[in-house]
Amino acid sequence: MNQAADSWVRQHGTTLYVSGVVLFCGLWSVLVYRLYGWPSDWTGLVVLALLGALTWWLPTSSDGRSHFTADNVVVLAAIPIVGVLGAGVVGLAMTGLTTRRLPLRRRIFNMAMHSISAMIGGLAYAWAGGIFGTALAGLEGAGELLGHVGLPIVVADVVNLVVNAVLVAGVIRISEGVPMRLQLVDMFTSSGLTQFAYGIIAFLVVIMWIPGDMGPVAVLVALAPLAGARWALMQYGEEREARERALGALVAALETRAPDLEGHSARVSSLSAGMAQELGLGPKDVADVRIAGLLHDLGRVVVAPGSEGADVEEGVELRGAAMLQDLPFLAGASDVMQQMARAQSDGSTHTLADVVKVADDYDLLMRGDGIGSAEALARLRSRTPGPDGDRVIAALARVVRGTDGPVGSSAVAQS
Repeated sequence: MNQAADSWVRQHGTTLYVSGVVLFCGLWSVLVYRLYGWPSDWTGLVVLALLGALTWWLPTSSDGRSHFTADNVVVLAAIPIVGVLGAGVVGLAMTGLTTRRLPLRRRIFNMAMHSISAMIGGLAYAWAGGIFGTALAGLEGAGELLGHVGLPIVVADVVNLVVNAVLVAGVIRISEGVPMRLQLVDMFTSSGLTQFAYGIIAFLVVIMWIPGDMGPVAVLVALAPLAGARWALMQYGEEREARERALGALVAALETRAPDLEGHSARVSSLSAGMAQELGLGPKDVADVRIAGLLHDLGRVVVAPGSEGADVEEGVELRGAAMLQDLPFLAGASDVMQQMARAQSDGSTHTLADVVKVADDYDLLMRGDGIGSAEALARLRSRTPGPDGDRVIAALARVVRGTDGPVGSSAVAQS
Protein backbone atom coordinates (compact mmCIF):
# COMPACT_ATOMS: atom_id res chain seq x y z
CA MET A 1 0.00 0.00 0.00
CA ASN A 2 1.50 3.38 -1.04
CA GLN A 3 1.74 6.31 1.35
CA ALA A 4 -1.24 8.20 -0.13
CA ALA A 5 -3.51 5.16 0.11
CA ASP A 6 -2.34 4.44 3.66
CA SER A 7 -3.07 8.05 4.66
CA TRP A 8 -6.56 7.83 3.15
CA VAL A 9 -7.29 4.58 5.00
CA ARG A 10 -6.19 6.06 8.32
CA GLN A 11 -8.28 9.18 7.75
CA HIS A 12 -11.50 7.61 6.45
CA GLY A 13 -11.12 3.89 7.11
CA THR A 14 -12.16 4.06 10.76
CA THR A 15 -15.41 5.85 9.90
CA LEU A 16 -16.19 3.29 7.21
CA TYR A 17 -15.34 0.42 9.55
CA VAL A 18 -17.57 1.76 12.33
CA SER A 19 -20.37 2.34 9.81
CA GLY A 20 -20.01 -1.25 8.62
CA VAL A 21 -20.16 -2.59 12.19
CA VAL A 22 -23.32 -0.55 12.88
CA LEU A 23 -24.94 -1.78 9.65
CA PHE A 24 -24.03 -5.37 10.50
CA CYS A 25 -25.54 -4.88 13.96
CA GLY A 26 -28.83 -3.80 12.43
CA LEU A 27 -28.97 -6.65 9.93
CA TRP A 28 -27.97 -9.19 12.56
CA SER A 29 -30.72 -7.91 14.87
CA VAL A 30 -33.30 -8.49 12.13
CA LEU A 31 -32.03 -12.06 11.63
CA VAL A 32 -32.14 -12.77 15.37
CA TYR A 33 -35.67 -11.37 15.59
CA ARG A 34 -36.82 -13.66 12.78
CA LEU A 35 -35.26 -16.64 14.55
CA TYR A 36 -36.26 -15.94 18.17
CA GLY A 37 -38.78 -13.11 18.21
CA TRP A 38 -38.98 -10.31 20.77
CA PRO A 39 -37.28 -10.50 24.19
CA SER A 40 -39.09 -12.81 26.58
CA ASP A 41 -38.95 -10.57 29.68
CA TRP A 42 -39.08 -6.81 29.13
CA THR A 43 -38.93 -6.02 32.85
CA GLY A 44 -35.81 -8.14 33.26
CA LEU A 45 -34.35 -6.51 30.15
CA VAL A 46 -34.76 -3.00 31.58
CA VAL A 47 -33.33 -4.05 34.95
CA LEU A 48 -30.33 -5.76 33.36
CA ALA A 49 -29.65 -2.80 31.06
CA LEU A 50 -29.70 -0.38 34.01
CA LEU A 51 -27.50 -2.64 36.15
CA GLY A 52 -25.13 -3.07 33.22
CA ALA A 53 -24.94 0.69 32.78
CA LEU A 54 -24.22 1.01 36.50
CA THR A 55 -21.19 -1.25 36.17
CA TRP A 56 -19.79 1.13 33.53
CA TRP A 57 -19.90 3.96 36.06
CA LEU A 58 -17.48 2.06 38.28
CA PRO A 59 -13.74 2.51 37.59
CA THR A 60 -12.09 -0.30 35.64
CA SER A 61 -9.44 -2.01 37.75
CA SER A 62 -6.38 -3.77 36.42
CA ASP A 63 -3.16 -5.42 37.55
CA GLY A 64 -1.53 -4.60 34.23
CA ARG A 65 -2.62 -7.81 32.53
CA SER A 66 -6.12 -8.74 33.72
CA HIS A 67 -9.12 -6.43 33.89
CA PHE A 68 -12.26 -6.67 36.02
CA THR A 69 -15.40 -5.16 34.47
CA ALA A 70 -18.71 -6.53 35.73
CA ASP A 71 -20.65 -5.58 32.58
CA ASN A 72 -19.49 -8.86 31.01
CA VAL A 73 -21.37 -10.78 33.71
CA VAL A 74 -24.57 -8.83 33.02
CA VAL A 75 -24.43 -9.47 29.27
CA LEU A 76 -23.82 -13.19 29.68
CA ALA A 77 -26.57 -13.53 32.28
CA ALA A 78 -28.97 -11.67 29.99
CA ILE A 79 -28.75 -14.37 27.31
CA PRO A 80 -30.73 -17.08 29.18
CA ILE A 81 -32.91 -14.62 31.11
CA VAL A 82 -34.19 -12.33 28.31
CA GLY A 83 -33.22 -14.24 25.16
CA VAL A 84 -30.82 -13.64 22.28
CA LEU A 85 -32.31 -10.38 21.01
CA GLY A 86 -32.83 -9.19 24.58
CA ALA A 87 -29.12 -9.73 25.33
CA GLY A 88 -28.29 -7.65 22.27
CA VAL A 89 -30.55 -4.86 23.50
CA VAL A 90 -28.95 -5.03 26.97
CA GLY A 91 -25.46 -4.75 25.44
CA LEU A 92 -26.56 -1.82 23.28
CA ALA A 93 -28.40 0.04 26.03
CA MET A 94 -25.92 -0.35 28.87
CA THR A 95 -23.05 0.86 26.67
CA GLY A 96 -25.08 3.82 25.43
CA LEU A 97 -26.05 4.81 28.97
CA THR A 98 -22.50 4.96 30.28
CA THR A 99 -21.51 8.33 31.74
CA ARG A 100 -17.90 7.97 30.59
CA ARG A 101 -16.86 10.78 28.30
CA LEU A 102 -16.31 9.14 24.94
CA PRO A 103 -16.19 10.59 21.42
CA LEU A 104 -19.49 9.97 19.62
CA ARG A 105 -17.94 7.62 17.05
CA ARG A 106 -16.33 5.50 19.75
CA ARG A 107 -19.56 5.37 21.76
CA ILE A 108 -21.52 4.22 18.70
CA PHE A 109 -18.90 1.59 17.90
CA ASN A 110 -18.96 0.27 21.48
CA MET A 111 -22.76 0.04 21.43
CA ALA A 112 -22.82 -1.90 18.17
CA MET A 113 -19.89 -4.11 19.19
CA HIS A 114 -21.39 -5.15 22.53
CA SER A 115 -24.76 -5.78 20.91
CA ILE A 116 -23.28 -7.93 18.14
CA SER A 117 -21.10 -9.98 20.50
CA ALA A 118 -24.03 -10.52 22.88
CA MET A 119 -26.31 -11.78 20.10
CA ILE A 120 -23.67 -14.02 18.53
CA GLY A 121 -22.89 -15.34 22.01
CA GLY A 122 -26.61 -15.95 22.44
CA LEU A 123 -26.74 -18.00 19.24
CA ALA A 124 -23.78 -20.03 20.52
CA TYR A 125 -25.65 -20.55 23.81
CA ALA A 126 -28.65 -21.90 21.92
CA TRP A 127 -26.46 -24.08 19.69
CA ALA A 128 -24.85 -25.61 22.81
CA GLY A 129 -28.27 -26.67 24.13
CA GLY A 130 -29.04 -23.69 26.35
CA ILE A 131 -32.57 -23.09 27.64
CA PHE A 132 -34.16 -19.64 27.84
CA GLY A 133 -36.60 -17.78 30.08
CA THR A 134 -39.20 -19.44 32.26
CA ALA A 135 -38.28 -22.89 30.93
CA LEU A 136 -35.25 -22.67 33.24
CA ALA A 137 -37.56 -23.10 36.23
CA GLY A 138 -38.28 -26.67 35.14
CA LEU A 139 -34.65 -27.79 35.33
CA GLU A 140 -33.88 -30.18 38.17
CA GLY A 141 -30.58 -31.36 39.57
CA ALA A 142 -27.01 -30.26 38.97
CA GLY A 143 -26.74 -32.30 35.76
CA GLU A 144 -29.56 -30.49 34.00
CA LEU A 145 -28.45 -27.08 35.24
CA LEU A 146 -24.89 -27.63 34.06
CA GLY A 147 -25.92 -29.21 30.78
CA HIS A 148 -28.56 -26.65 29.78
CA VAL A 149 -27.16 -23.48 31.42
CA GLY A 150 -23.59 -23.88 32.69
CA LEU A 151 -21.88 -25.39 29.64
CA PRO A 152 -23.83 -23.25 27.12
CA ILE A 153 -22.91 -20.08 29.05
CA VAL A 154 -19.23 -21.04 28.90
CA VAL A 155 -19.56 -21.53 25.13
CA ALA A 156 -21.31 -18.15 24.83
CA ASP A 157 -18.58 -16.62 27.00
CA VAL A 158 -15.81 -17.82 24.67
CA VAL A 159 -17.68 -16.68 21.55
CA ASN A 160 -18.41 -13.29 23.12
CA LEU A 161 -14.70 -12.80 23.87
CA VAL A 162 -13.62 -13.80 20.35
CA VAL A 163 -16.14 -11.51 18.62
CA ASN A 164 -15.22 -8.55 20.83
CA ALA A 165 -11.51 -9.15 20.28
CA VAL A 166 -11.84 -9.39 16.49
CA LEU A 167 -13.96 -6.23 16.21
CA VAL A 168 -11.63 -4.23 18.47
CA ALA A 169 -8.50 -5.53 16.75
CA GLY A 170 -9.99 -4.54 13.40
CA VAL A 171 -10.62 -0.93 14.36
CA ILE A 172 -7.16 -0.63 15.95
CA ARG A 173 -5.57 -2.11 12.84
CA ILE A 174 -7.24 0.53 10.66
CA SER A 175 -6.84 3.52 12.96
CA GLU A 176 -3.35 2.83 14.35
CA GLY A 177 -1.82 0.27 12.01
CA VAL A 178 -1.19 -2.32 14.75
CA PRO A 179 -1.31 -5.86 13.26
CA MET A 180 -4.46 -7.74 14.25
CA ARG A 181 -2.47 -10.81 15.27
CA LEU A 182 -0.59 -8.88 17.95
CA GLN A 183 -3.78 -7.32 19.24
CA LEU A 184 -5.61 -10.64 19.38
CA VAL A 185 -2.77 -12.39 21.22
CA ASP A 186 -2.59 -9.57 23.76
CA MET A 187 -6.34 -9.53 24.38
CA PHE A 188 -6.67 -13.30 24.66
CA THR A 189 -3.72 -13.66 27.04
CA SER A 190 -4.81 -10.73 29.21
CA SER A 191 -8.54 -11.50 29.34
CA GLY A 192 -8.93 -15.24 28.81
CA LEU A 193 -8.98 -16.49 32.42
CA THR A 194 -10.84 -13.42 33.65
CA GLN A 195 -13.51 -13.93 30.98
CA PHE A 196 -13.95 -17.54 32.12
CA ALA A 197 -14.61 -16.26 35.65
CA TYR A 198 -17.31 -13.96 34.26
CA GLY A 199 -19.05 -16.99 32.77
CA ILE A 200 -19.08 -18.79 36.13
CA ILE A 201 -20.56 -15.74 37.89
CA ALA A 202 -23.15 -15.29 35.12
CA PHE A 203 -24.19 -18.94 35.60
CA LEU A 204 -24.78 -18.24 39.30
CA VAL A 205 -26.83 -15.14 38.44
CA VAL A 206 -29.09 -17.12 36.10
CA ILE A 207 -29.62 -19.96 38.59
CA MET A 208 -30.50 -17.54 41.39
CA TRP A 209 -32.65 -15.32 39.13
CA ILE A 210 -35.10 -17.94 37.73
CA PRO A 211 -34.78 -21.40 39.37
CA GLY A 212 -33.91 -19.70 42.68
CA ASP A 213 -36.75 -17.18 42.19
CA MET A 214 -34.61 -14.27 43.46
CA GLY A 215 -35.15 -12.07 40.41
CA PRO A 216 -32.93 -8.98 39.93
CA VAL A 217 -31.53 -9.33 43.47
CA ALA A 218 -29.49 -12.24 42.09
CA VAL A 219 -27.26 -9.81 40.19
CA LEU A 220 -26.39 -7.86 43.32
CA VAL A 221 -25.70 -11.05 45.30
CA ALA A 222 -23.49 -12.59 42.62
CA LEU A 223 -21.54 -9.41 41.90
CA ALA A 224 -20.58 -8.84 45.54
CA PRO A 225 -17.51 -11.15 45.31
CA LEU A 226 -16.52 -9.45 42.06
CA ALA A 227 -16.71 -6.07 43.77
CA GLY A 228 -14.39 -7.38 46.48
CA ALA A 229 -11.97 -8.70 43.87
CA ARG A 230 -12.09 -5.34 42.09
CA TRP A 231 -11.16 -3.53 45.29
CA ALA A 232 -8.28 -5.93 46.00
CA LEU A 233 -6.99 -5.59 42.46
CA MET A 234 -7.10 -1.80 42.66
CA GLN A 235 -5.03 -1.94 45.86
CA TYR A 236 -2.53 -4.22 44.17
CA GLY A 237 -2.44 -1.92 41.15
CA GLU A 238 -1.60 1.06 43.33
CA GLU A 239 1.20 -0.95 44.95
CA ARG A 240 2.55 -1.89 41.50
CA GLU A 241 2.53 1.75 40.45
CA ALA A 242 4.45 2.74 43.59
CA ARG A 243 7.05 0.07 42.83
CA GLU A 244 7.37 1.22 39.23
CA ARG A 245 7.92 4.81 40.43
CA ALA A 246 10.64 3.57 42.78
CA LEU A 247 12.33 1.70 39.92
CA GLY A 248 12.07 4.81 37.77
CA ALA A 249 13.83 6.83 40.47
CA LEU A 250 16.65 4.28 40.63
CA VAL A 251 17.11 4.37 36.86
CA ALA A 252 17.03 8.19 36.87
CA ALA A 253 19.79 8.18 39.51
CA LEU A 254 21.86 5.83 37.36
CA GLU A 255 21.45 7.92 34.21
CA THR A 256 22.35 11.09 36.11
CA ARG A 257 25.65 9.46 37.06
CA ALA A 258 26.20 8.10 33.52
CA PRO A 259 24.43 10.40 31.01
CA ASP A 260 25.84 8.41 28.10
CA LEU A 261 23.57 5.52 29.14
CA GLU A 262 20.34 7.54 28.94
CA GLY A 263 17.59 5.28 27.64
CA HIS A 264 19.94 2.27 27.61
CA SER A 265 18.40 0.58 30.66
CA ALA A 266 14.86 0.88 29.28
CA ARG A 267 15.92 -0.61 25.94
CA VAL A 268 17.75 -3.52 27.60
CA SER A 269 14.72 -4.14 29.81
CA SER A 270 12.38 -4.26 26.81
CA LEU A 271 14.69 -6.52 24.79
CA SER A 272 15.22 -8.86 27.77
CA ALA A 273 11.50 -9.28 28.39
CA GLY A 274 10.85 -9.91 24.70
CA MET A 275 13.62 -12.51 24.51
CA ALA A 276 12.37 -14.28 27.63
CA GLN A 277 8.91 -14.53 26.08
CA GLU A 278 10.37 -15.85 22.83
CA LEU A 279 12.23 -18.52 24.82
CA GLY A 280 8.95 -19.61 26.40
CA LEU A 281 9.95 -18.66 29.95
CA GLY A 282 7.27 -18.27 32.61
CA PRO A 283 5.73 -14.94 33.73
CA LYS A 284 7.96 -14.73 36.83
CA ASP A 285 11.14 -15.22 34.79
CA VAL A 286 9.97 -12.64 32.24
CA ALA A 287 9.32 -10.15 35.05
CA ASP A 288 12.70 -10.89 36.67
CA VAL A 289 14.72 -10.34 33.49
CA ARG A 290 12.71 -7.20 32.69
CA ILE A 291 13.66 -5.66 36.04
CA ALA A 292 17.20 -7.00 35.91
CA GLY A 293 17.59 -5.42 32.47
CA LEU A 294 16.32 -2.14 33.86
CA LEU A 295 18.68 -2.18 36.84
CA HIS A 296 21.66 -4.16 35.54
CA ASP A 297 23.91 -1.06 35.66
CA LEU A 298 22.73 0.04 39.09
CA GLY A 299 26.05 -0.88 40.70
CA ARG A 300 27.79 1.79 38.60
CA VAL A 301 26.47 4.54 40.88
CA VAL A 302 28.85 3.33 43.61
CA VAL A 303 31.87 2.51 41.42
CA ALA A 304 34.66 5.05 41.60
CA PRO A 305 35.02 7.12 38.39
CA GLY A 306 37.83 5.89 36.17
CA SER A 307 37.73 2.31 37.45
CA GLU A 308 38.15 -0.30 34.74
CA GLY A 309 38.65 -4.02 34.26
CA ALA A 310 36.78 -7.29 34.52
CA ASP A 311 36.89 -7.26 38.32
CA VAL A 312 35.16 -3.91 38.33
CA GLU A 313 32.53 -5.17 35.87
CA GLU A 314 31.88 -8.15 38.13
CA GLY A 315 31.70 -5.75 41.08
CA VAL A 316 29.06 -3.70 39.26
CA GLU A 317 26.72 -6.68 39.08
CA LEU A 318 27.39 -7.75 42.68
CA ARG A 319 26.87 -4.23 44.03
CA GLY A 320 23.66 -3.88 42.09
CA ALA A 321 22.40 -7.26 43.32
CA ALA A 322 23.32 -6.37 46.92
CA MET A 323 21.32 -3.13 46.66
CA LEU A 324 18.22 -5.12 45.67
CA GLN A 325 18.44 -8.21 47.86
CA ASP A 326 16.60 -6.71 50.83
CA LEU A 327 13.59 -5.76 48.68
CA PRO A 328 11.37 -8.87 48.38
CA PHE A 329 9.70 -7.82 45.12
CA LEU A 330 13.14 -7.40 43.51
CA ALA A 331 14.63 -10.66 44.81
CA GLY A 332 14.29 -12.38 41.43
CA ALA A 333 16.09 -9.55 39.63
CA SER A 334 18.82 -9.65 42.29
CA ASP A 335 19.33 -13.37 41.61
CA VAL A 336 19.68 -12.71 37.88
CA MET A 337 22.28 -10.02 38.51
CA GLN A 338 24.24 -12.36 40.80
CA GLN A 339 24.21 -14.96 38.01
CA MET A 340 25.58 -12.30 35.65
CA ALA A 341 28.39 -11.59 38.13
CA ARG A 342 29.29 -15.28 38.45
CA ALA A 343 29.34 -15.58 34.66
CA GLN A 344 31.91 -12.75 34.56
CA SER A 345 34.20 -14.57 37.00
CA ASP A 346 33.91 -18.27 36.12
CA GLY A 347 32.32 -18.34 32.67
CA SER A 348 29.25 -20.19 33.92
CA THR A 349 26.04 -19.95 31.92
CA HIS A 350 22.58 -19.14 33.21
CA THR A 351 19.75 -18.59 30.76
CA LEU A 352 18.26 -15.56 32.52
CA ALA A 353 21.66 -13.94 32.96
CA ASP A 354 22.55 -14.66 29.34
CA VAL A 355 19.34 -12.99 28.18
CA VAL A 356 20.11 -9.73 29.98
CA LYS A 357 23.82 -9.81 29.03
CA VAL A 358 23.06 -10.36 25.34
CA ALA A 359 20.42 -7.61 25.35
CA ASP A 360 22.92 -5.27 27.03
CA ASP A 361 25.68 -6.06 24.55
CA TYR A 362 23.32 -5.69 21.59
CA ASP A 363 22.15 -2.24 22.63
CA LEU A 364 25.72 -1.07 23.27
CA LEU A 365 26.81 -2.32 19.84
CA MET A 366 23.88 -0.65 18.09
CA ARG A 367 24.09 2.68 19.88
CA GLY A 368 27.79 2.81 20.73
CA ASP A 369 29.35 1.40 17.56
CA GLY A 370 26.51 2.50 15.26
CA ILE A 371 26.40 -0.79 13.38
CA GLY A 372 23.37 -2.52 11.87
CA SER A 373 21.32 -5.29 13.42
CA ALA A 374 22.78 -8.05 11.24
CA GLU A 375 26.38 -7.16 12.12
CA ALA A 376 25.56 -6.78 15.82
CA LEU A 377 23.90 -10.21 15.88
CA ALA A 378 26.88 -11.74 14.05
CA ARG A 379 29.30 -10.34 16.65
CA LEU A 380 27.13 -11.60 19.49
CA ARG A 381 27.04 -15.11 18.00
CA SER A 382 30.83 -15.21 18.10
CA ARG A 383 30.83 -14.03 21.74
CA THR A 384 28.10 -16.42 22.92
CA PRO A 385 28.95 -19.91 21.67
CA GLY A 386 27.12 -23.15 22.36
CA PRO A 387 23.53 -24.35 21.98
CA ASP A 388 22.22 -22.10 24.77
CA GLY A 389 23.95 -19.11 23.21
CA ASP A 390 22.40 -19.92 19.85
CA ARG A 391 18.93 -20.07 21.41
CA VAL A 392 19.35 -16.73 23.14
CA ILE A 393 20.70 -15.02 20.00
CA ALA A 394 17.89 -16.54 17.93
CA ALA A 395 15.36 -15.15 20.43
CA LEU A 396 16.99 -11.73 20.18
CA ALA A 397 16.85 -11.89 16.38
CA ARG A 398 13.12 -12.60 16.49
CA VAL A 399 12.49 -9.71 18.89
CA VAL A 400 14.59 -7.33 16.79
CA ARG A 401 12.84 -8.44 13.62
CA GLY A 402 9.49 -7.64 15.22
CA THR A 403 10.48 -4.19 16.51
CA ASP A 404 13.10 -2.79 14.14
CA GLY A 405 12.00 -4.28 10.83
CA PRO A 406 14.26 -6.53 8.72
CA VAL A 407 17.34 -7.66 10.62
CA GLY A 408 19.57 -6.72 7.74
CA SER A 409 18.69 -3.01 7.89
CA SER A 410 21.03 -0.58 9.53
CA ALA A 411 20.39 1.51 12.58
CA VAL A 412 20.23 4.62 10.44
CA ALA A 413 17.80 3.07 7.98
CA GLN A 414 15.58 1.88 10.79
CA SER A 415 15.20 5.37 12.14
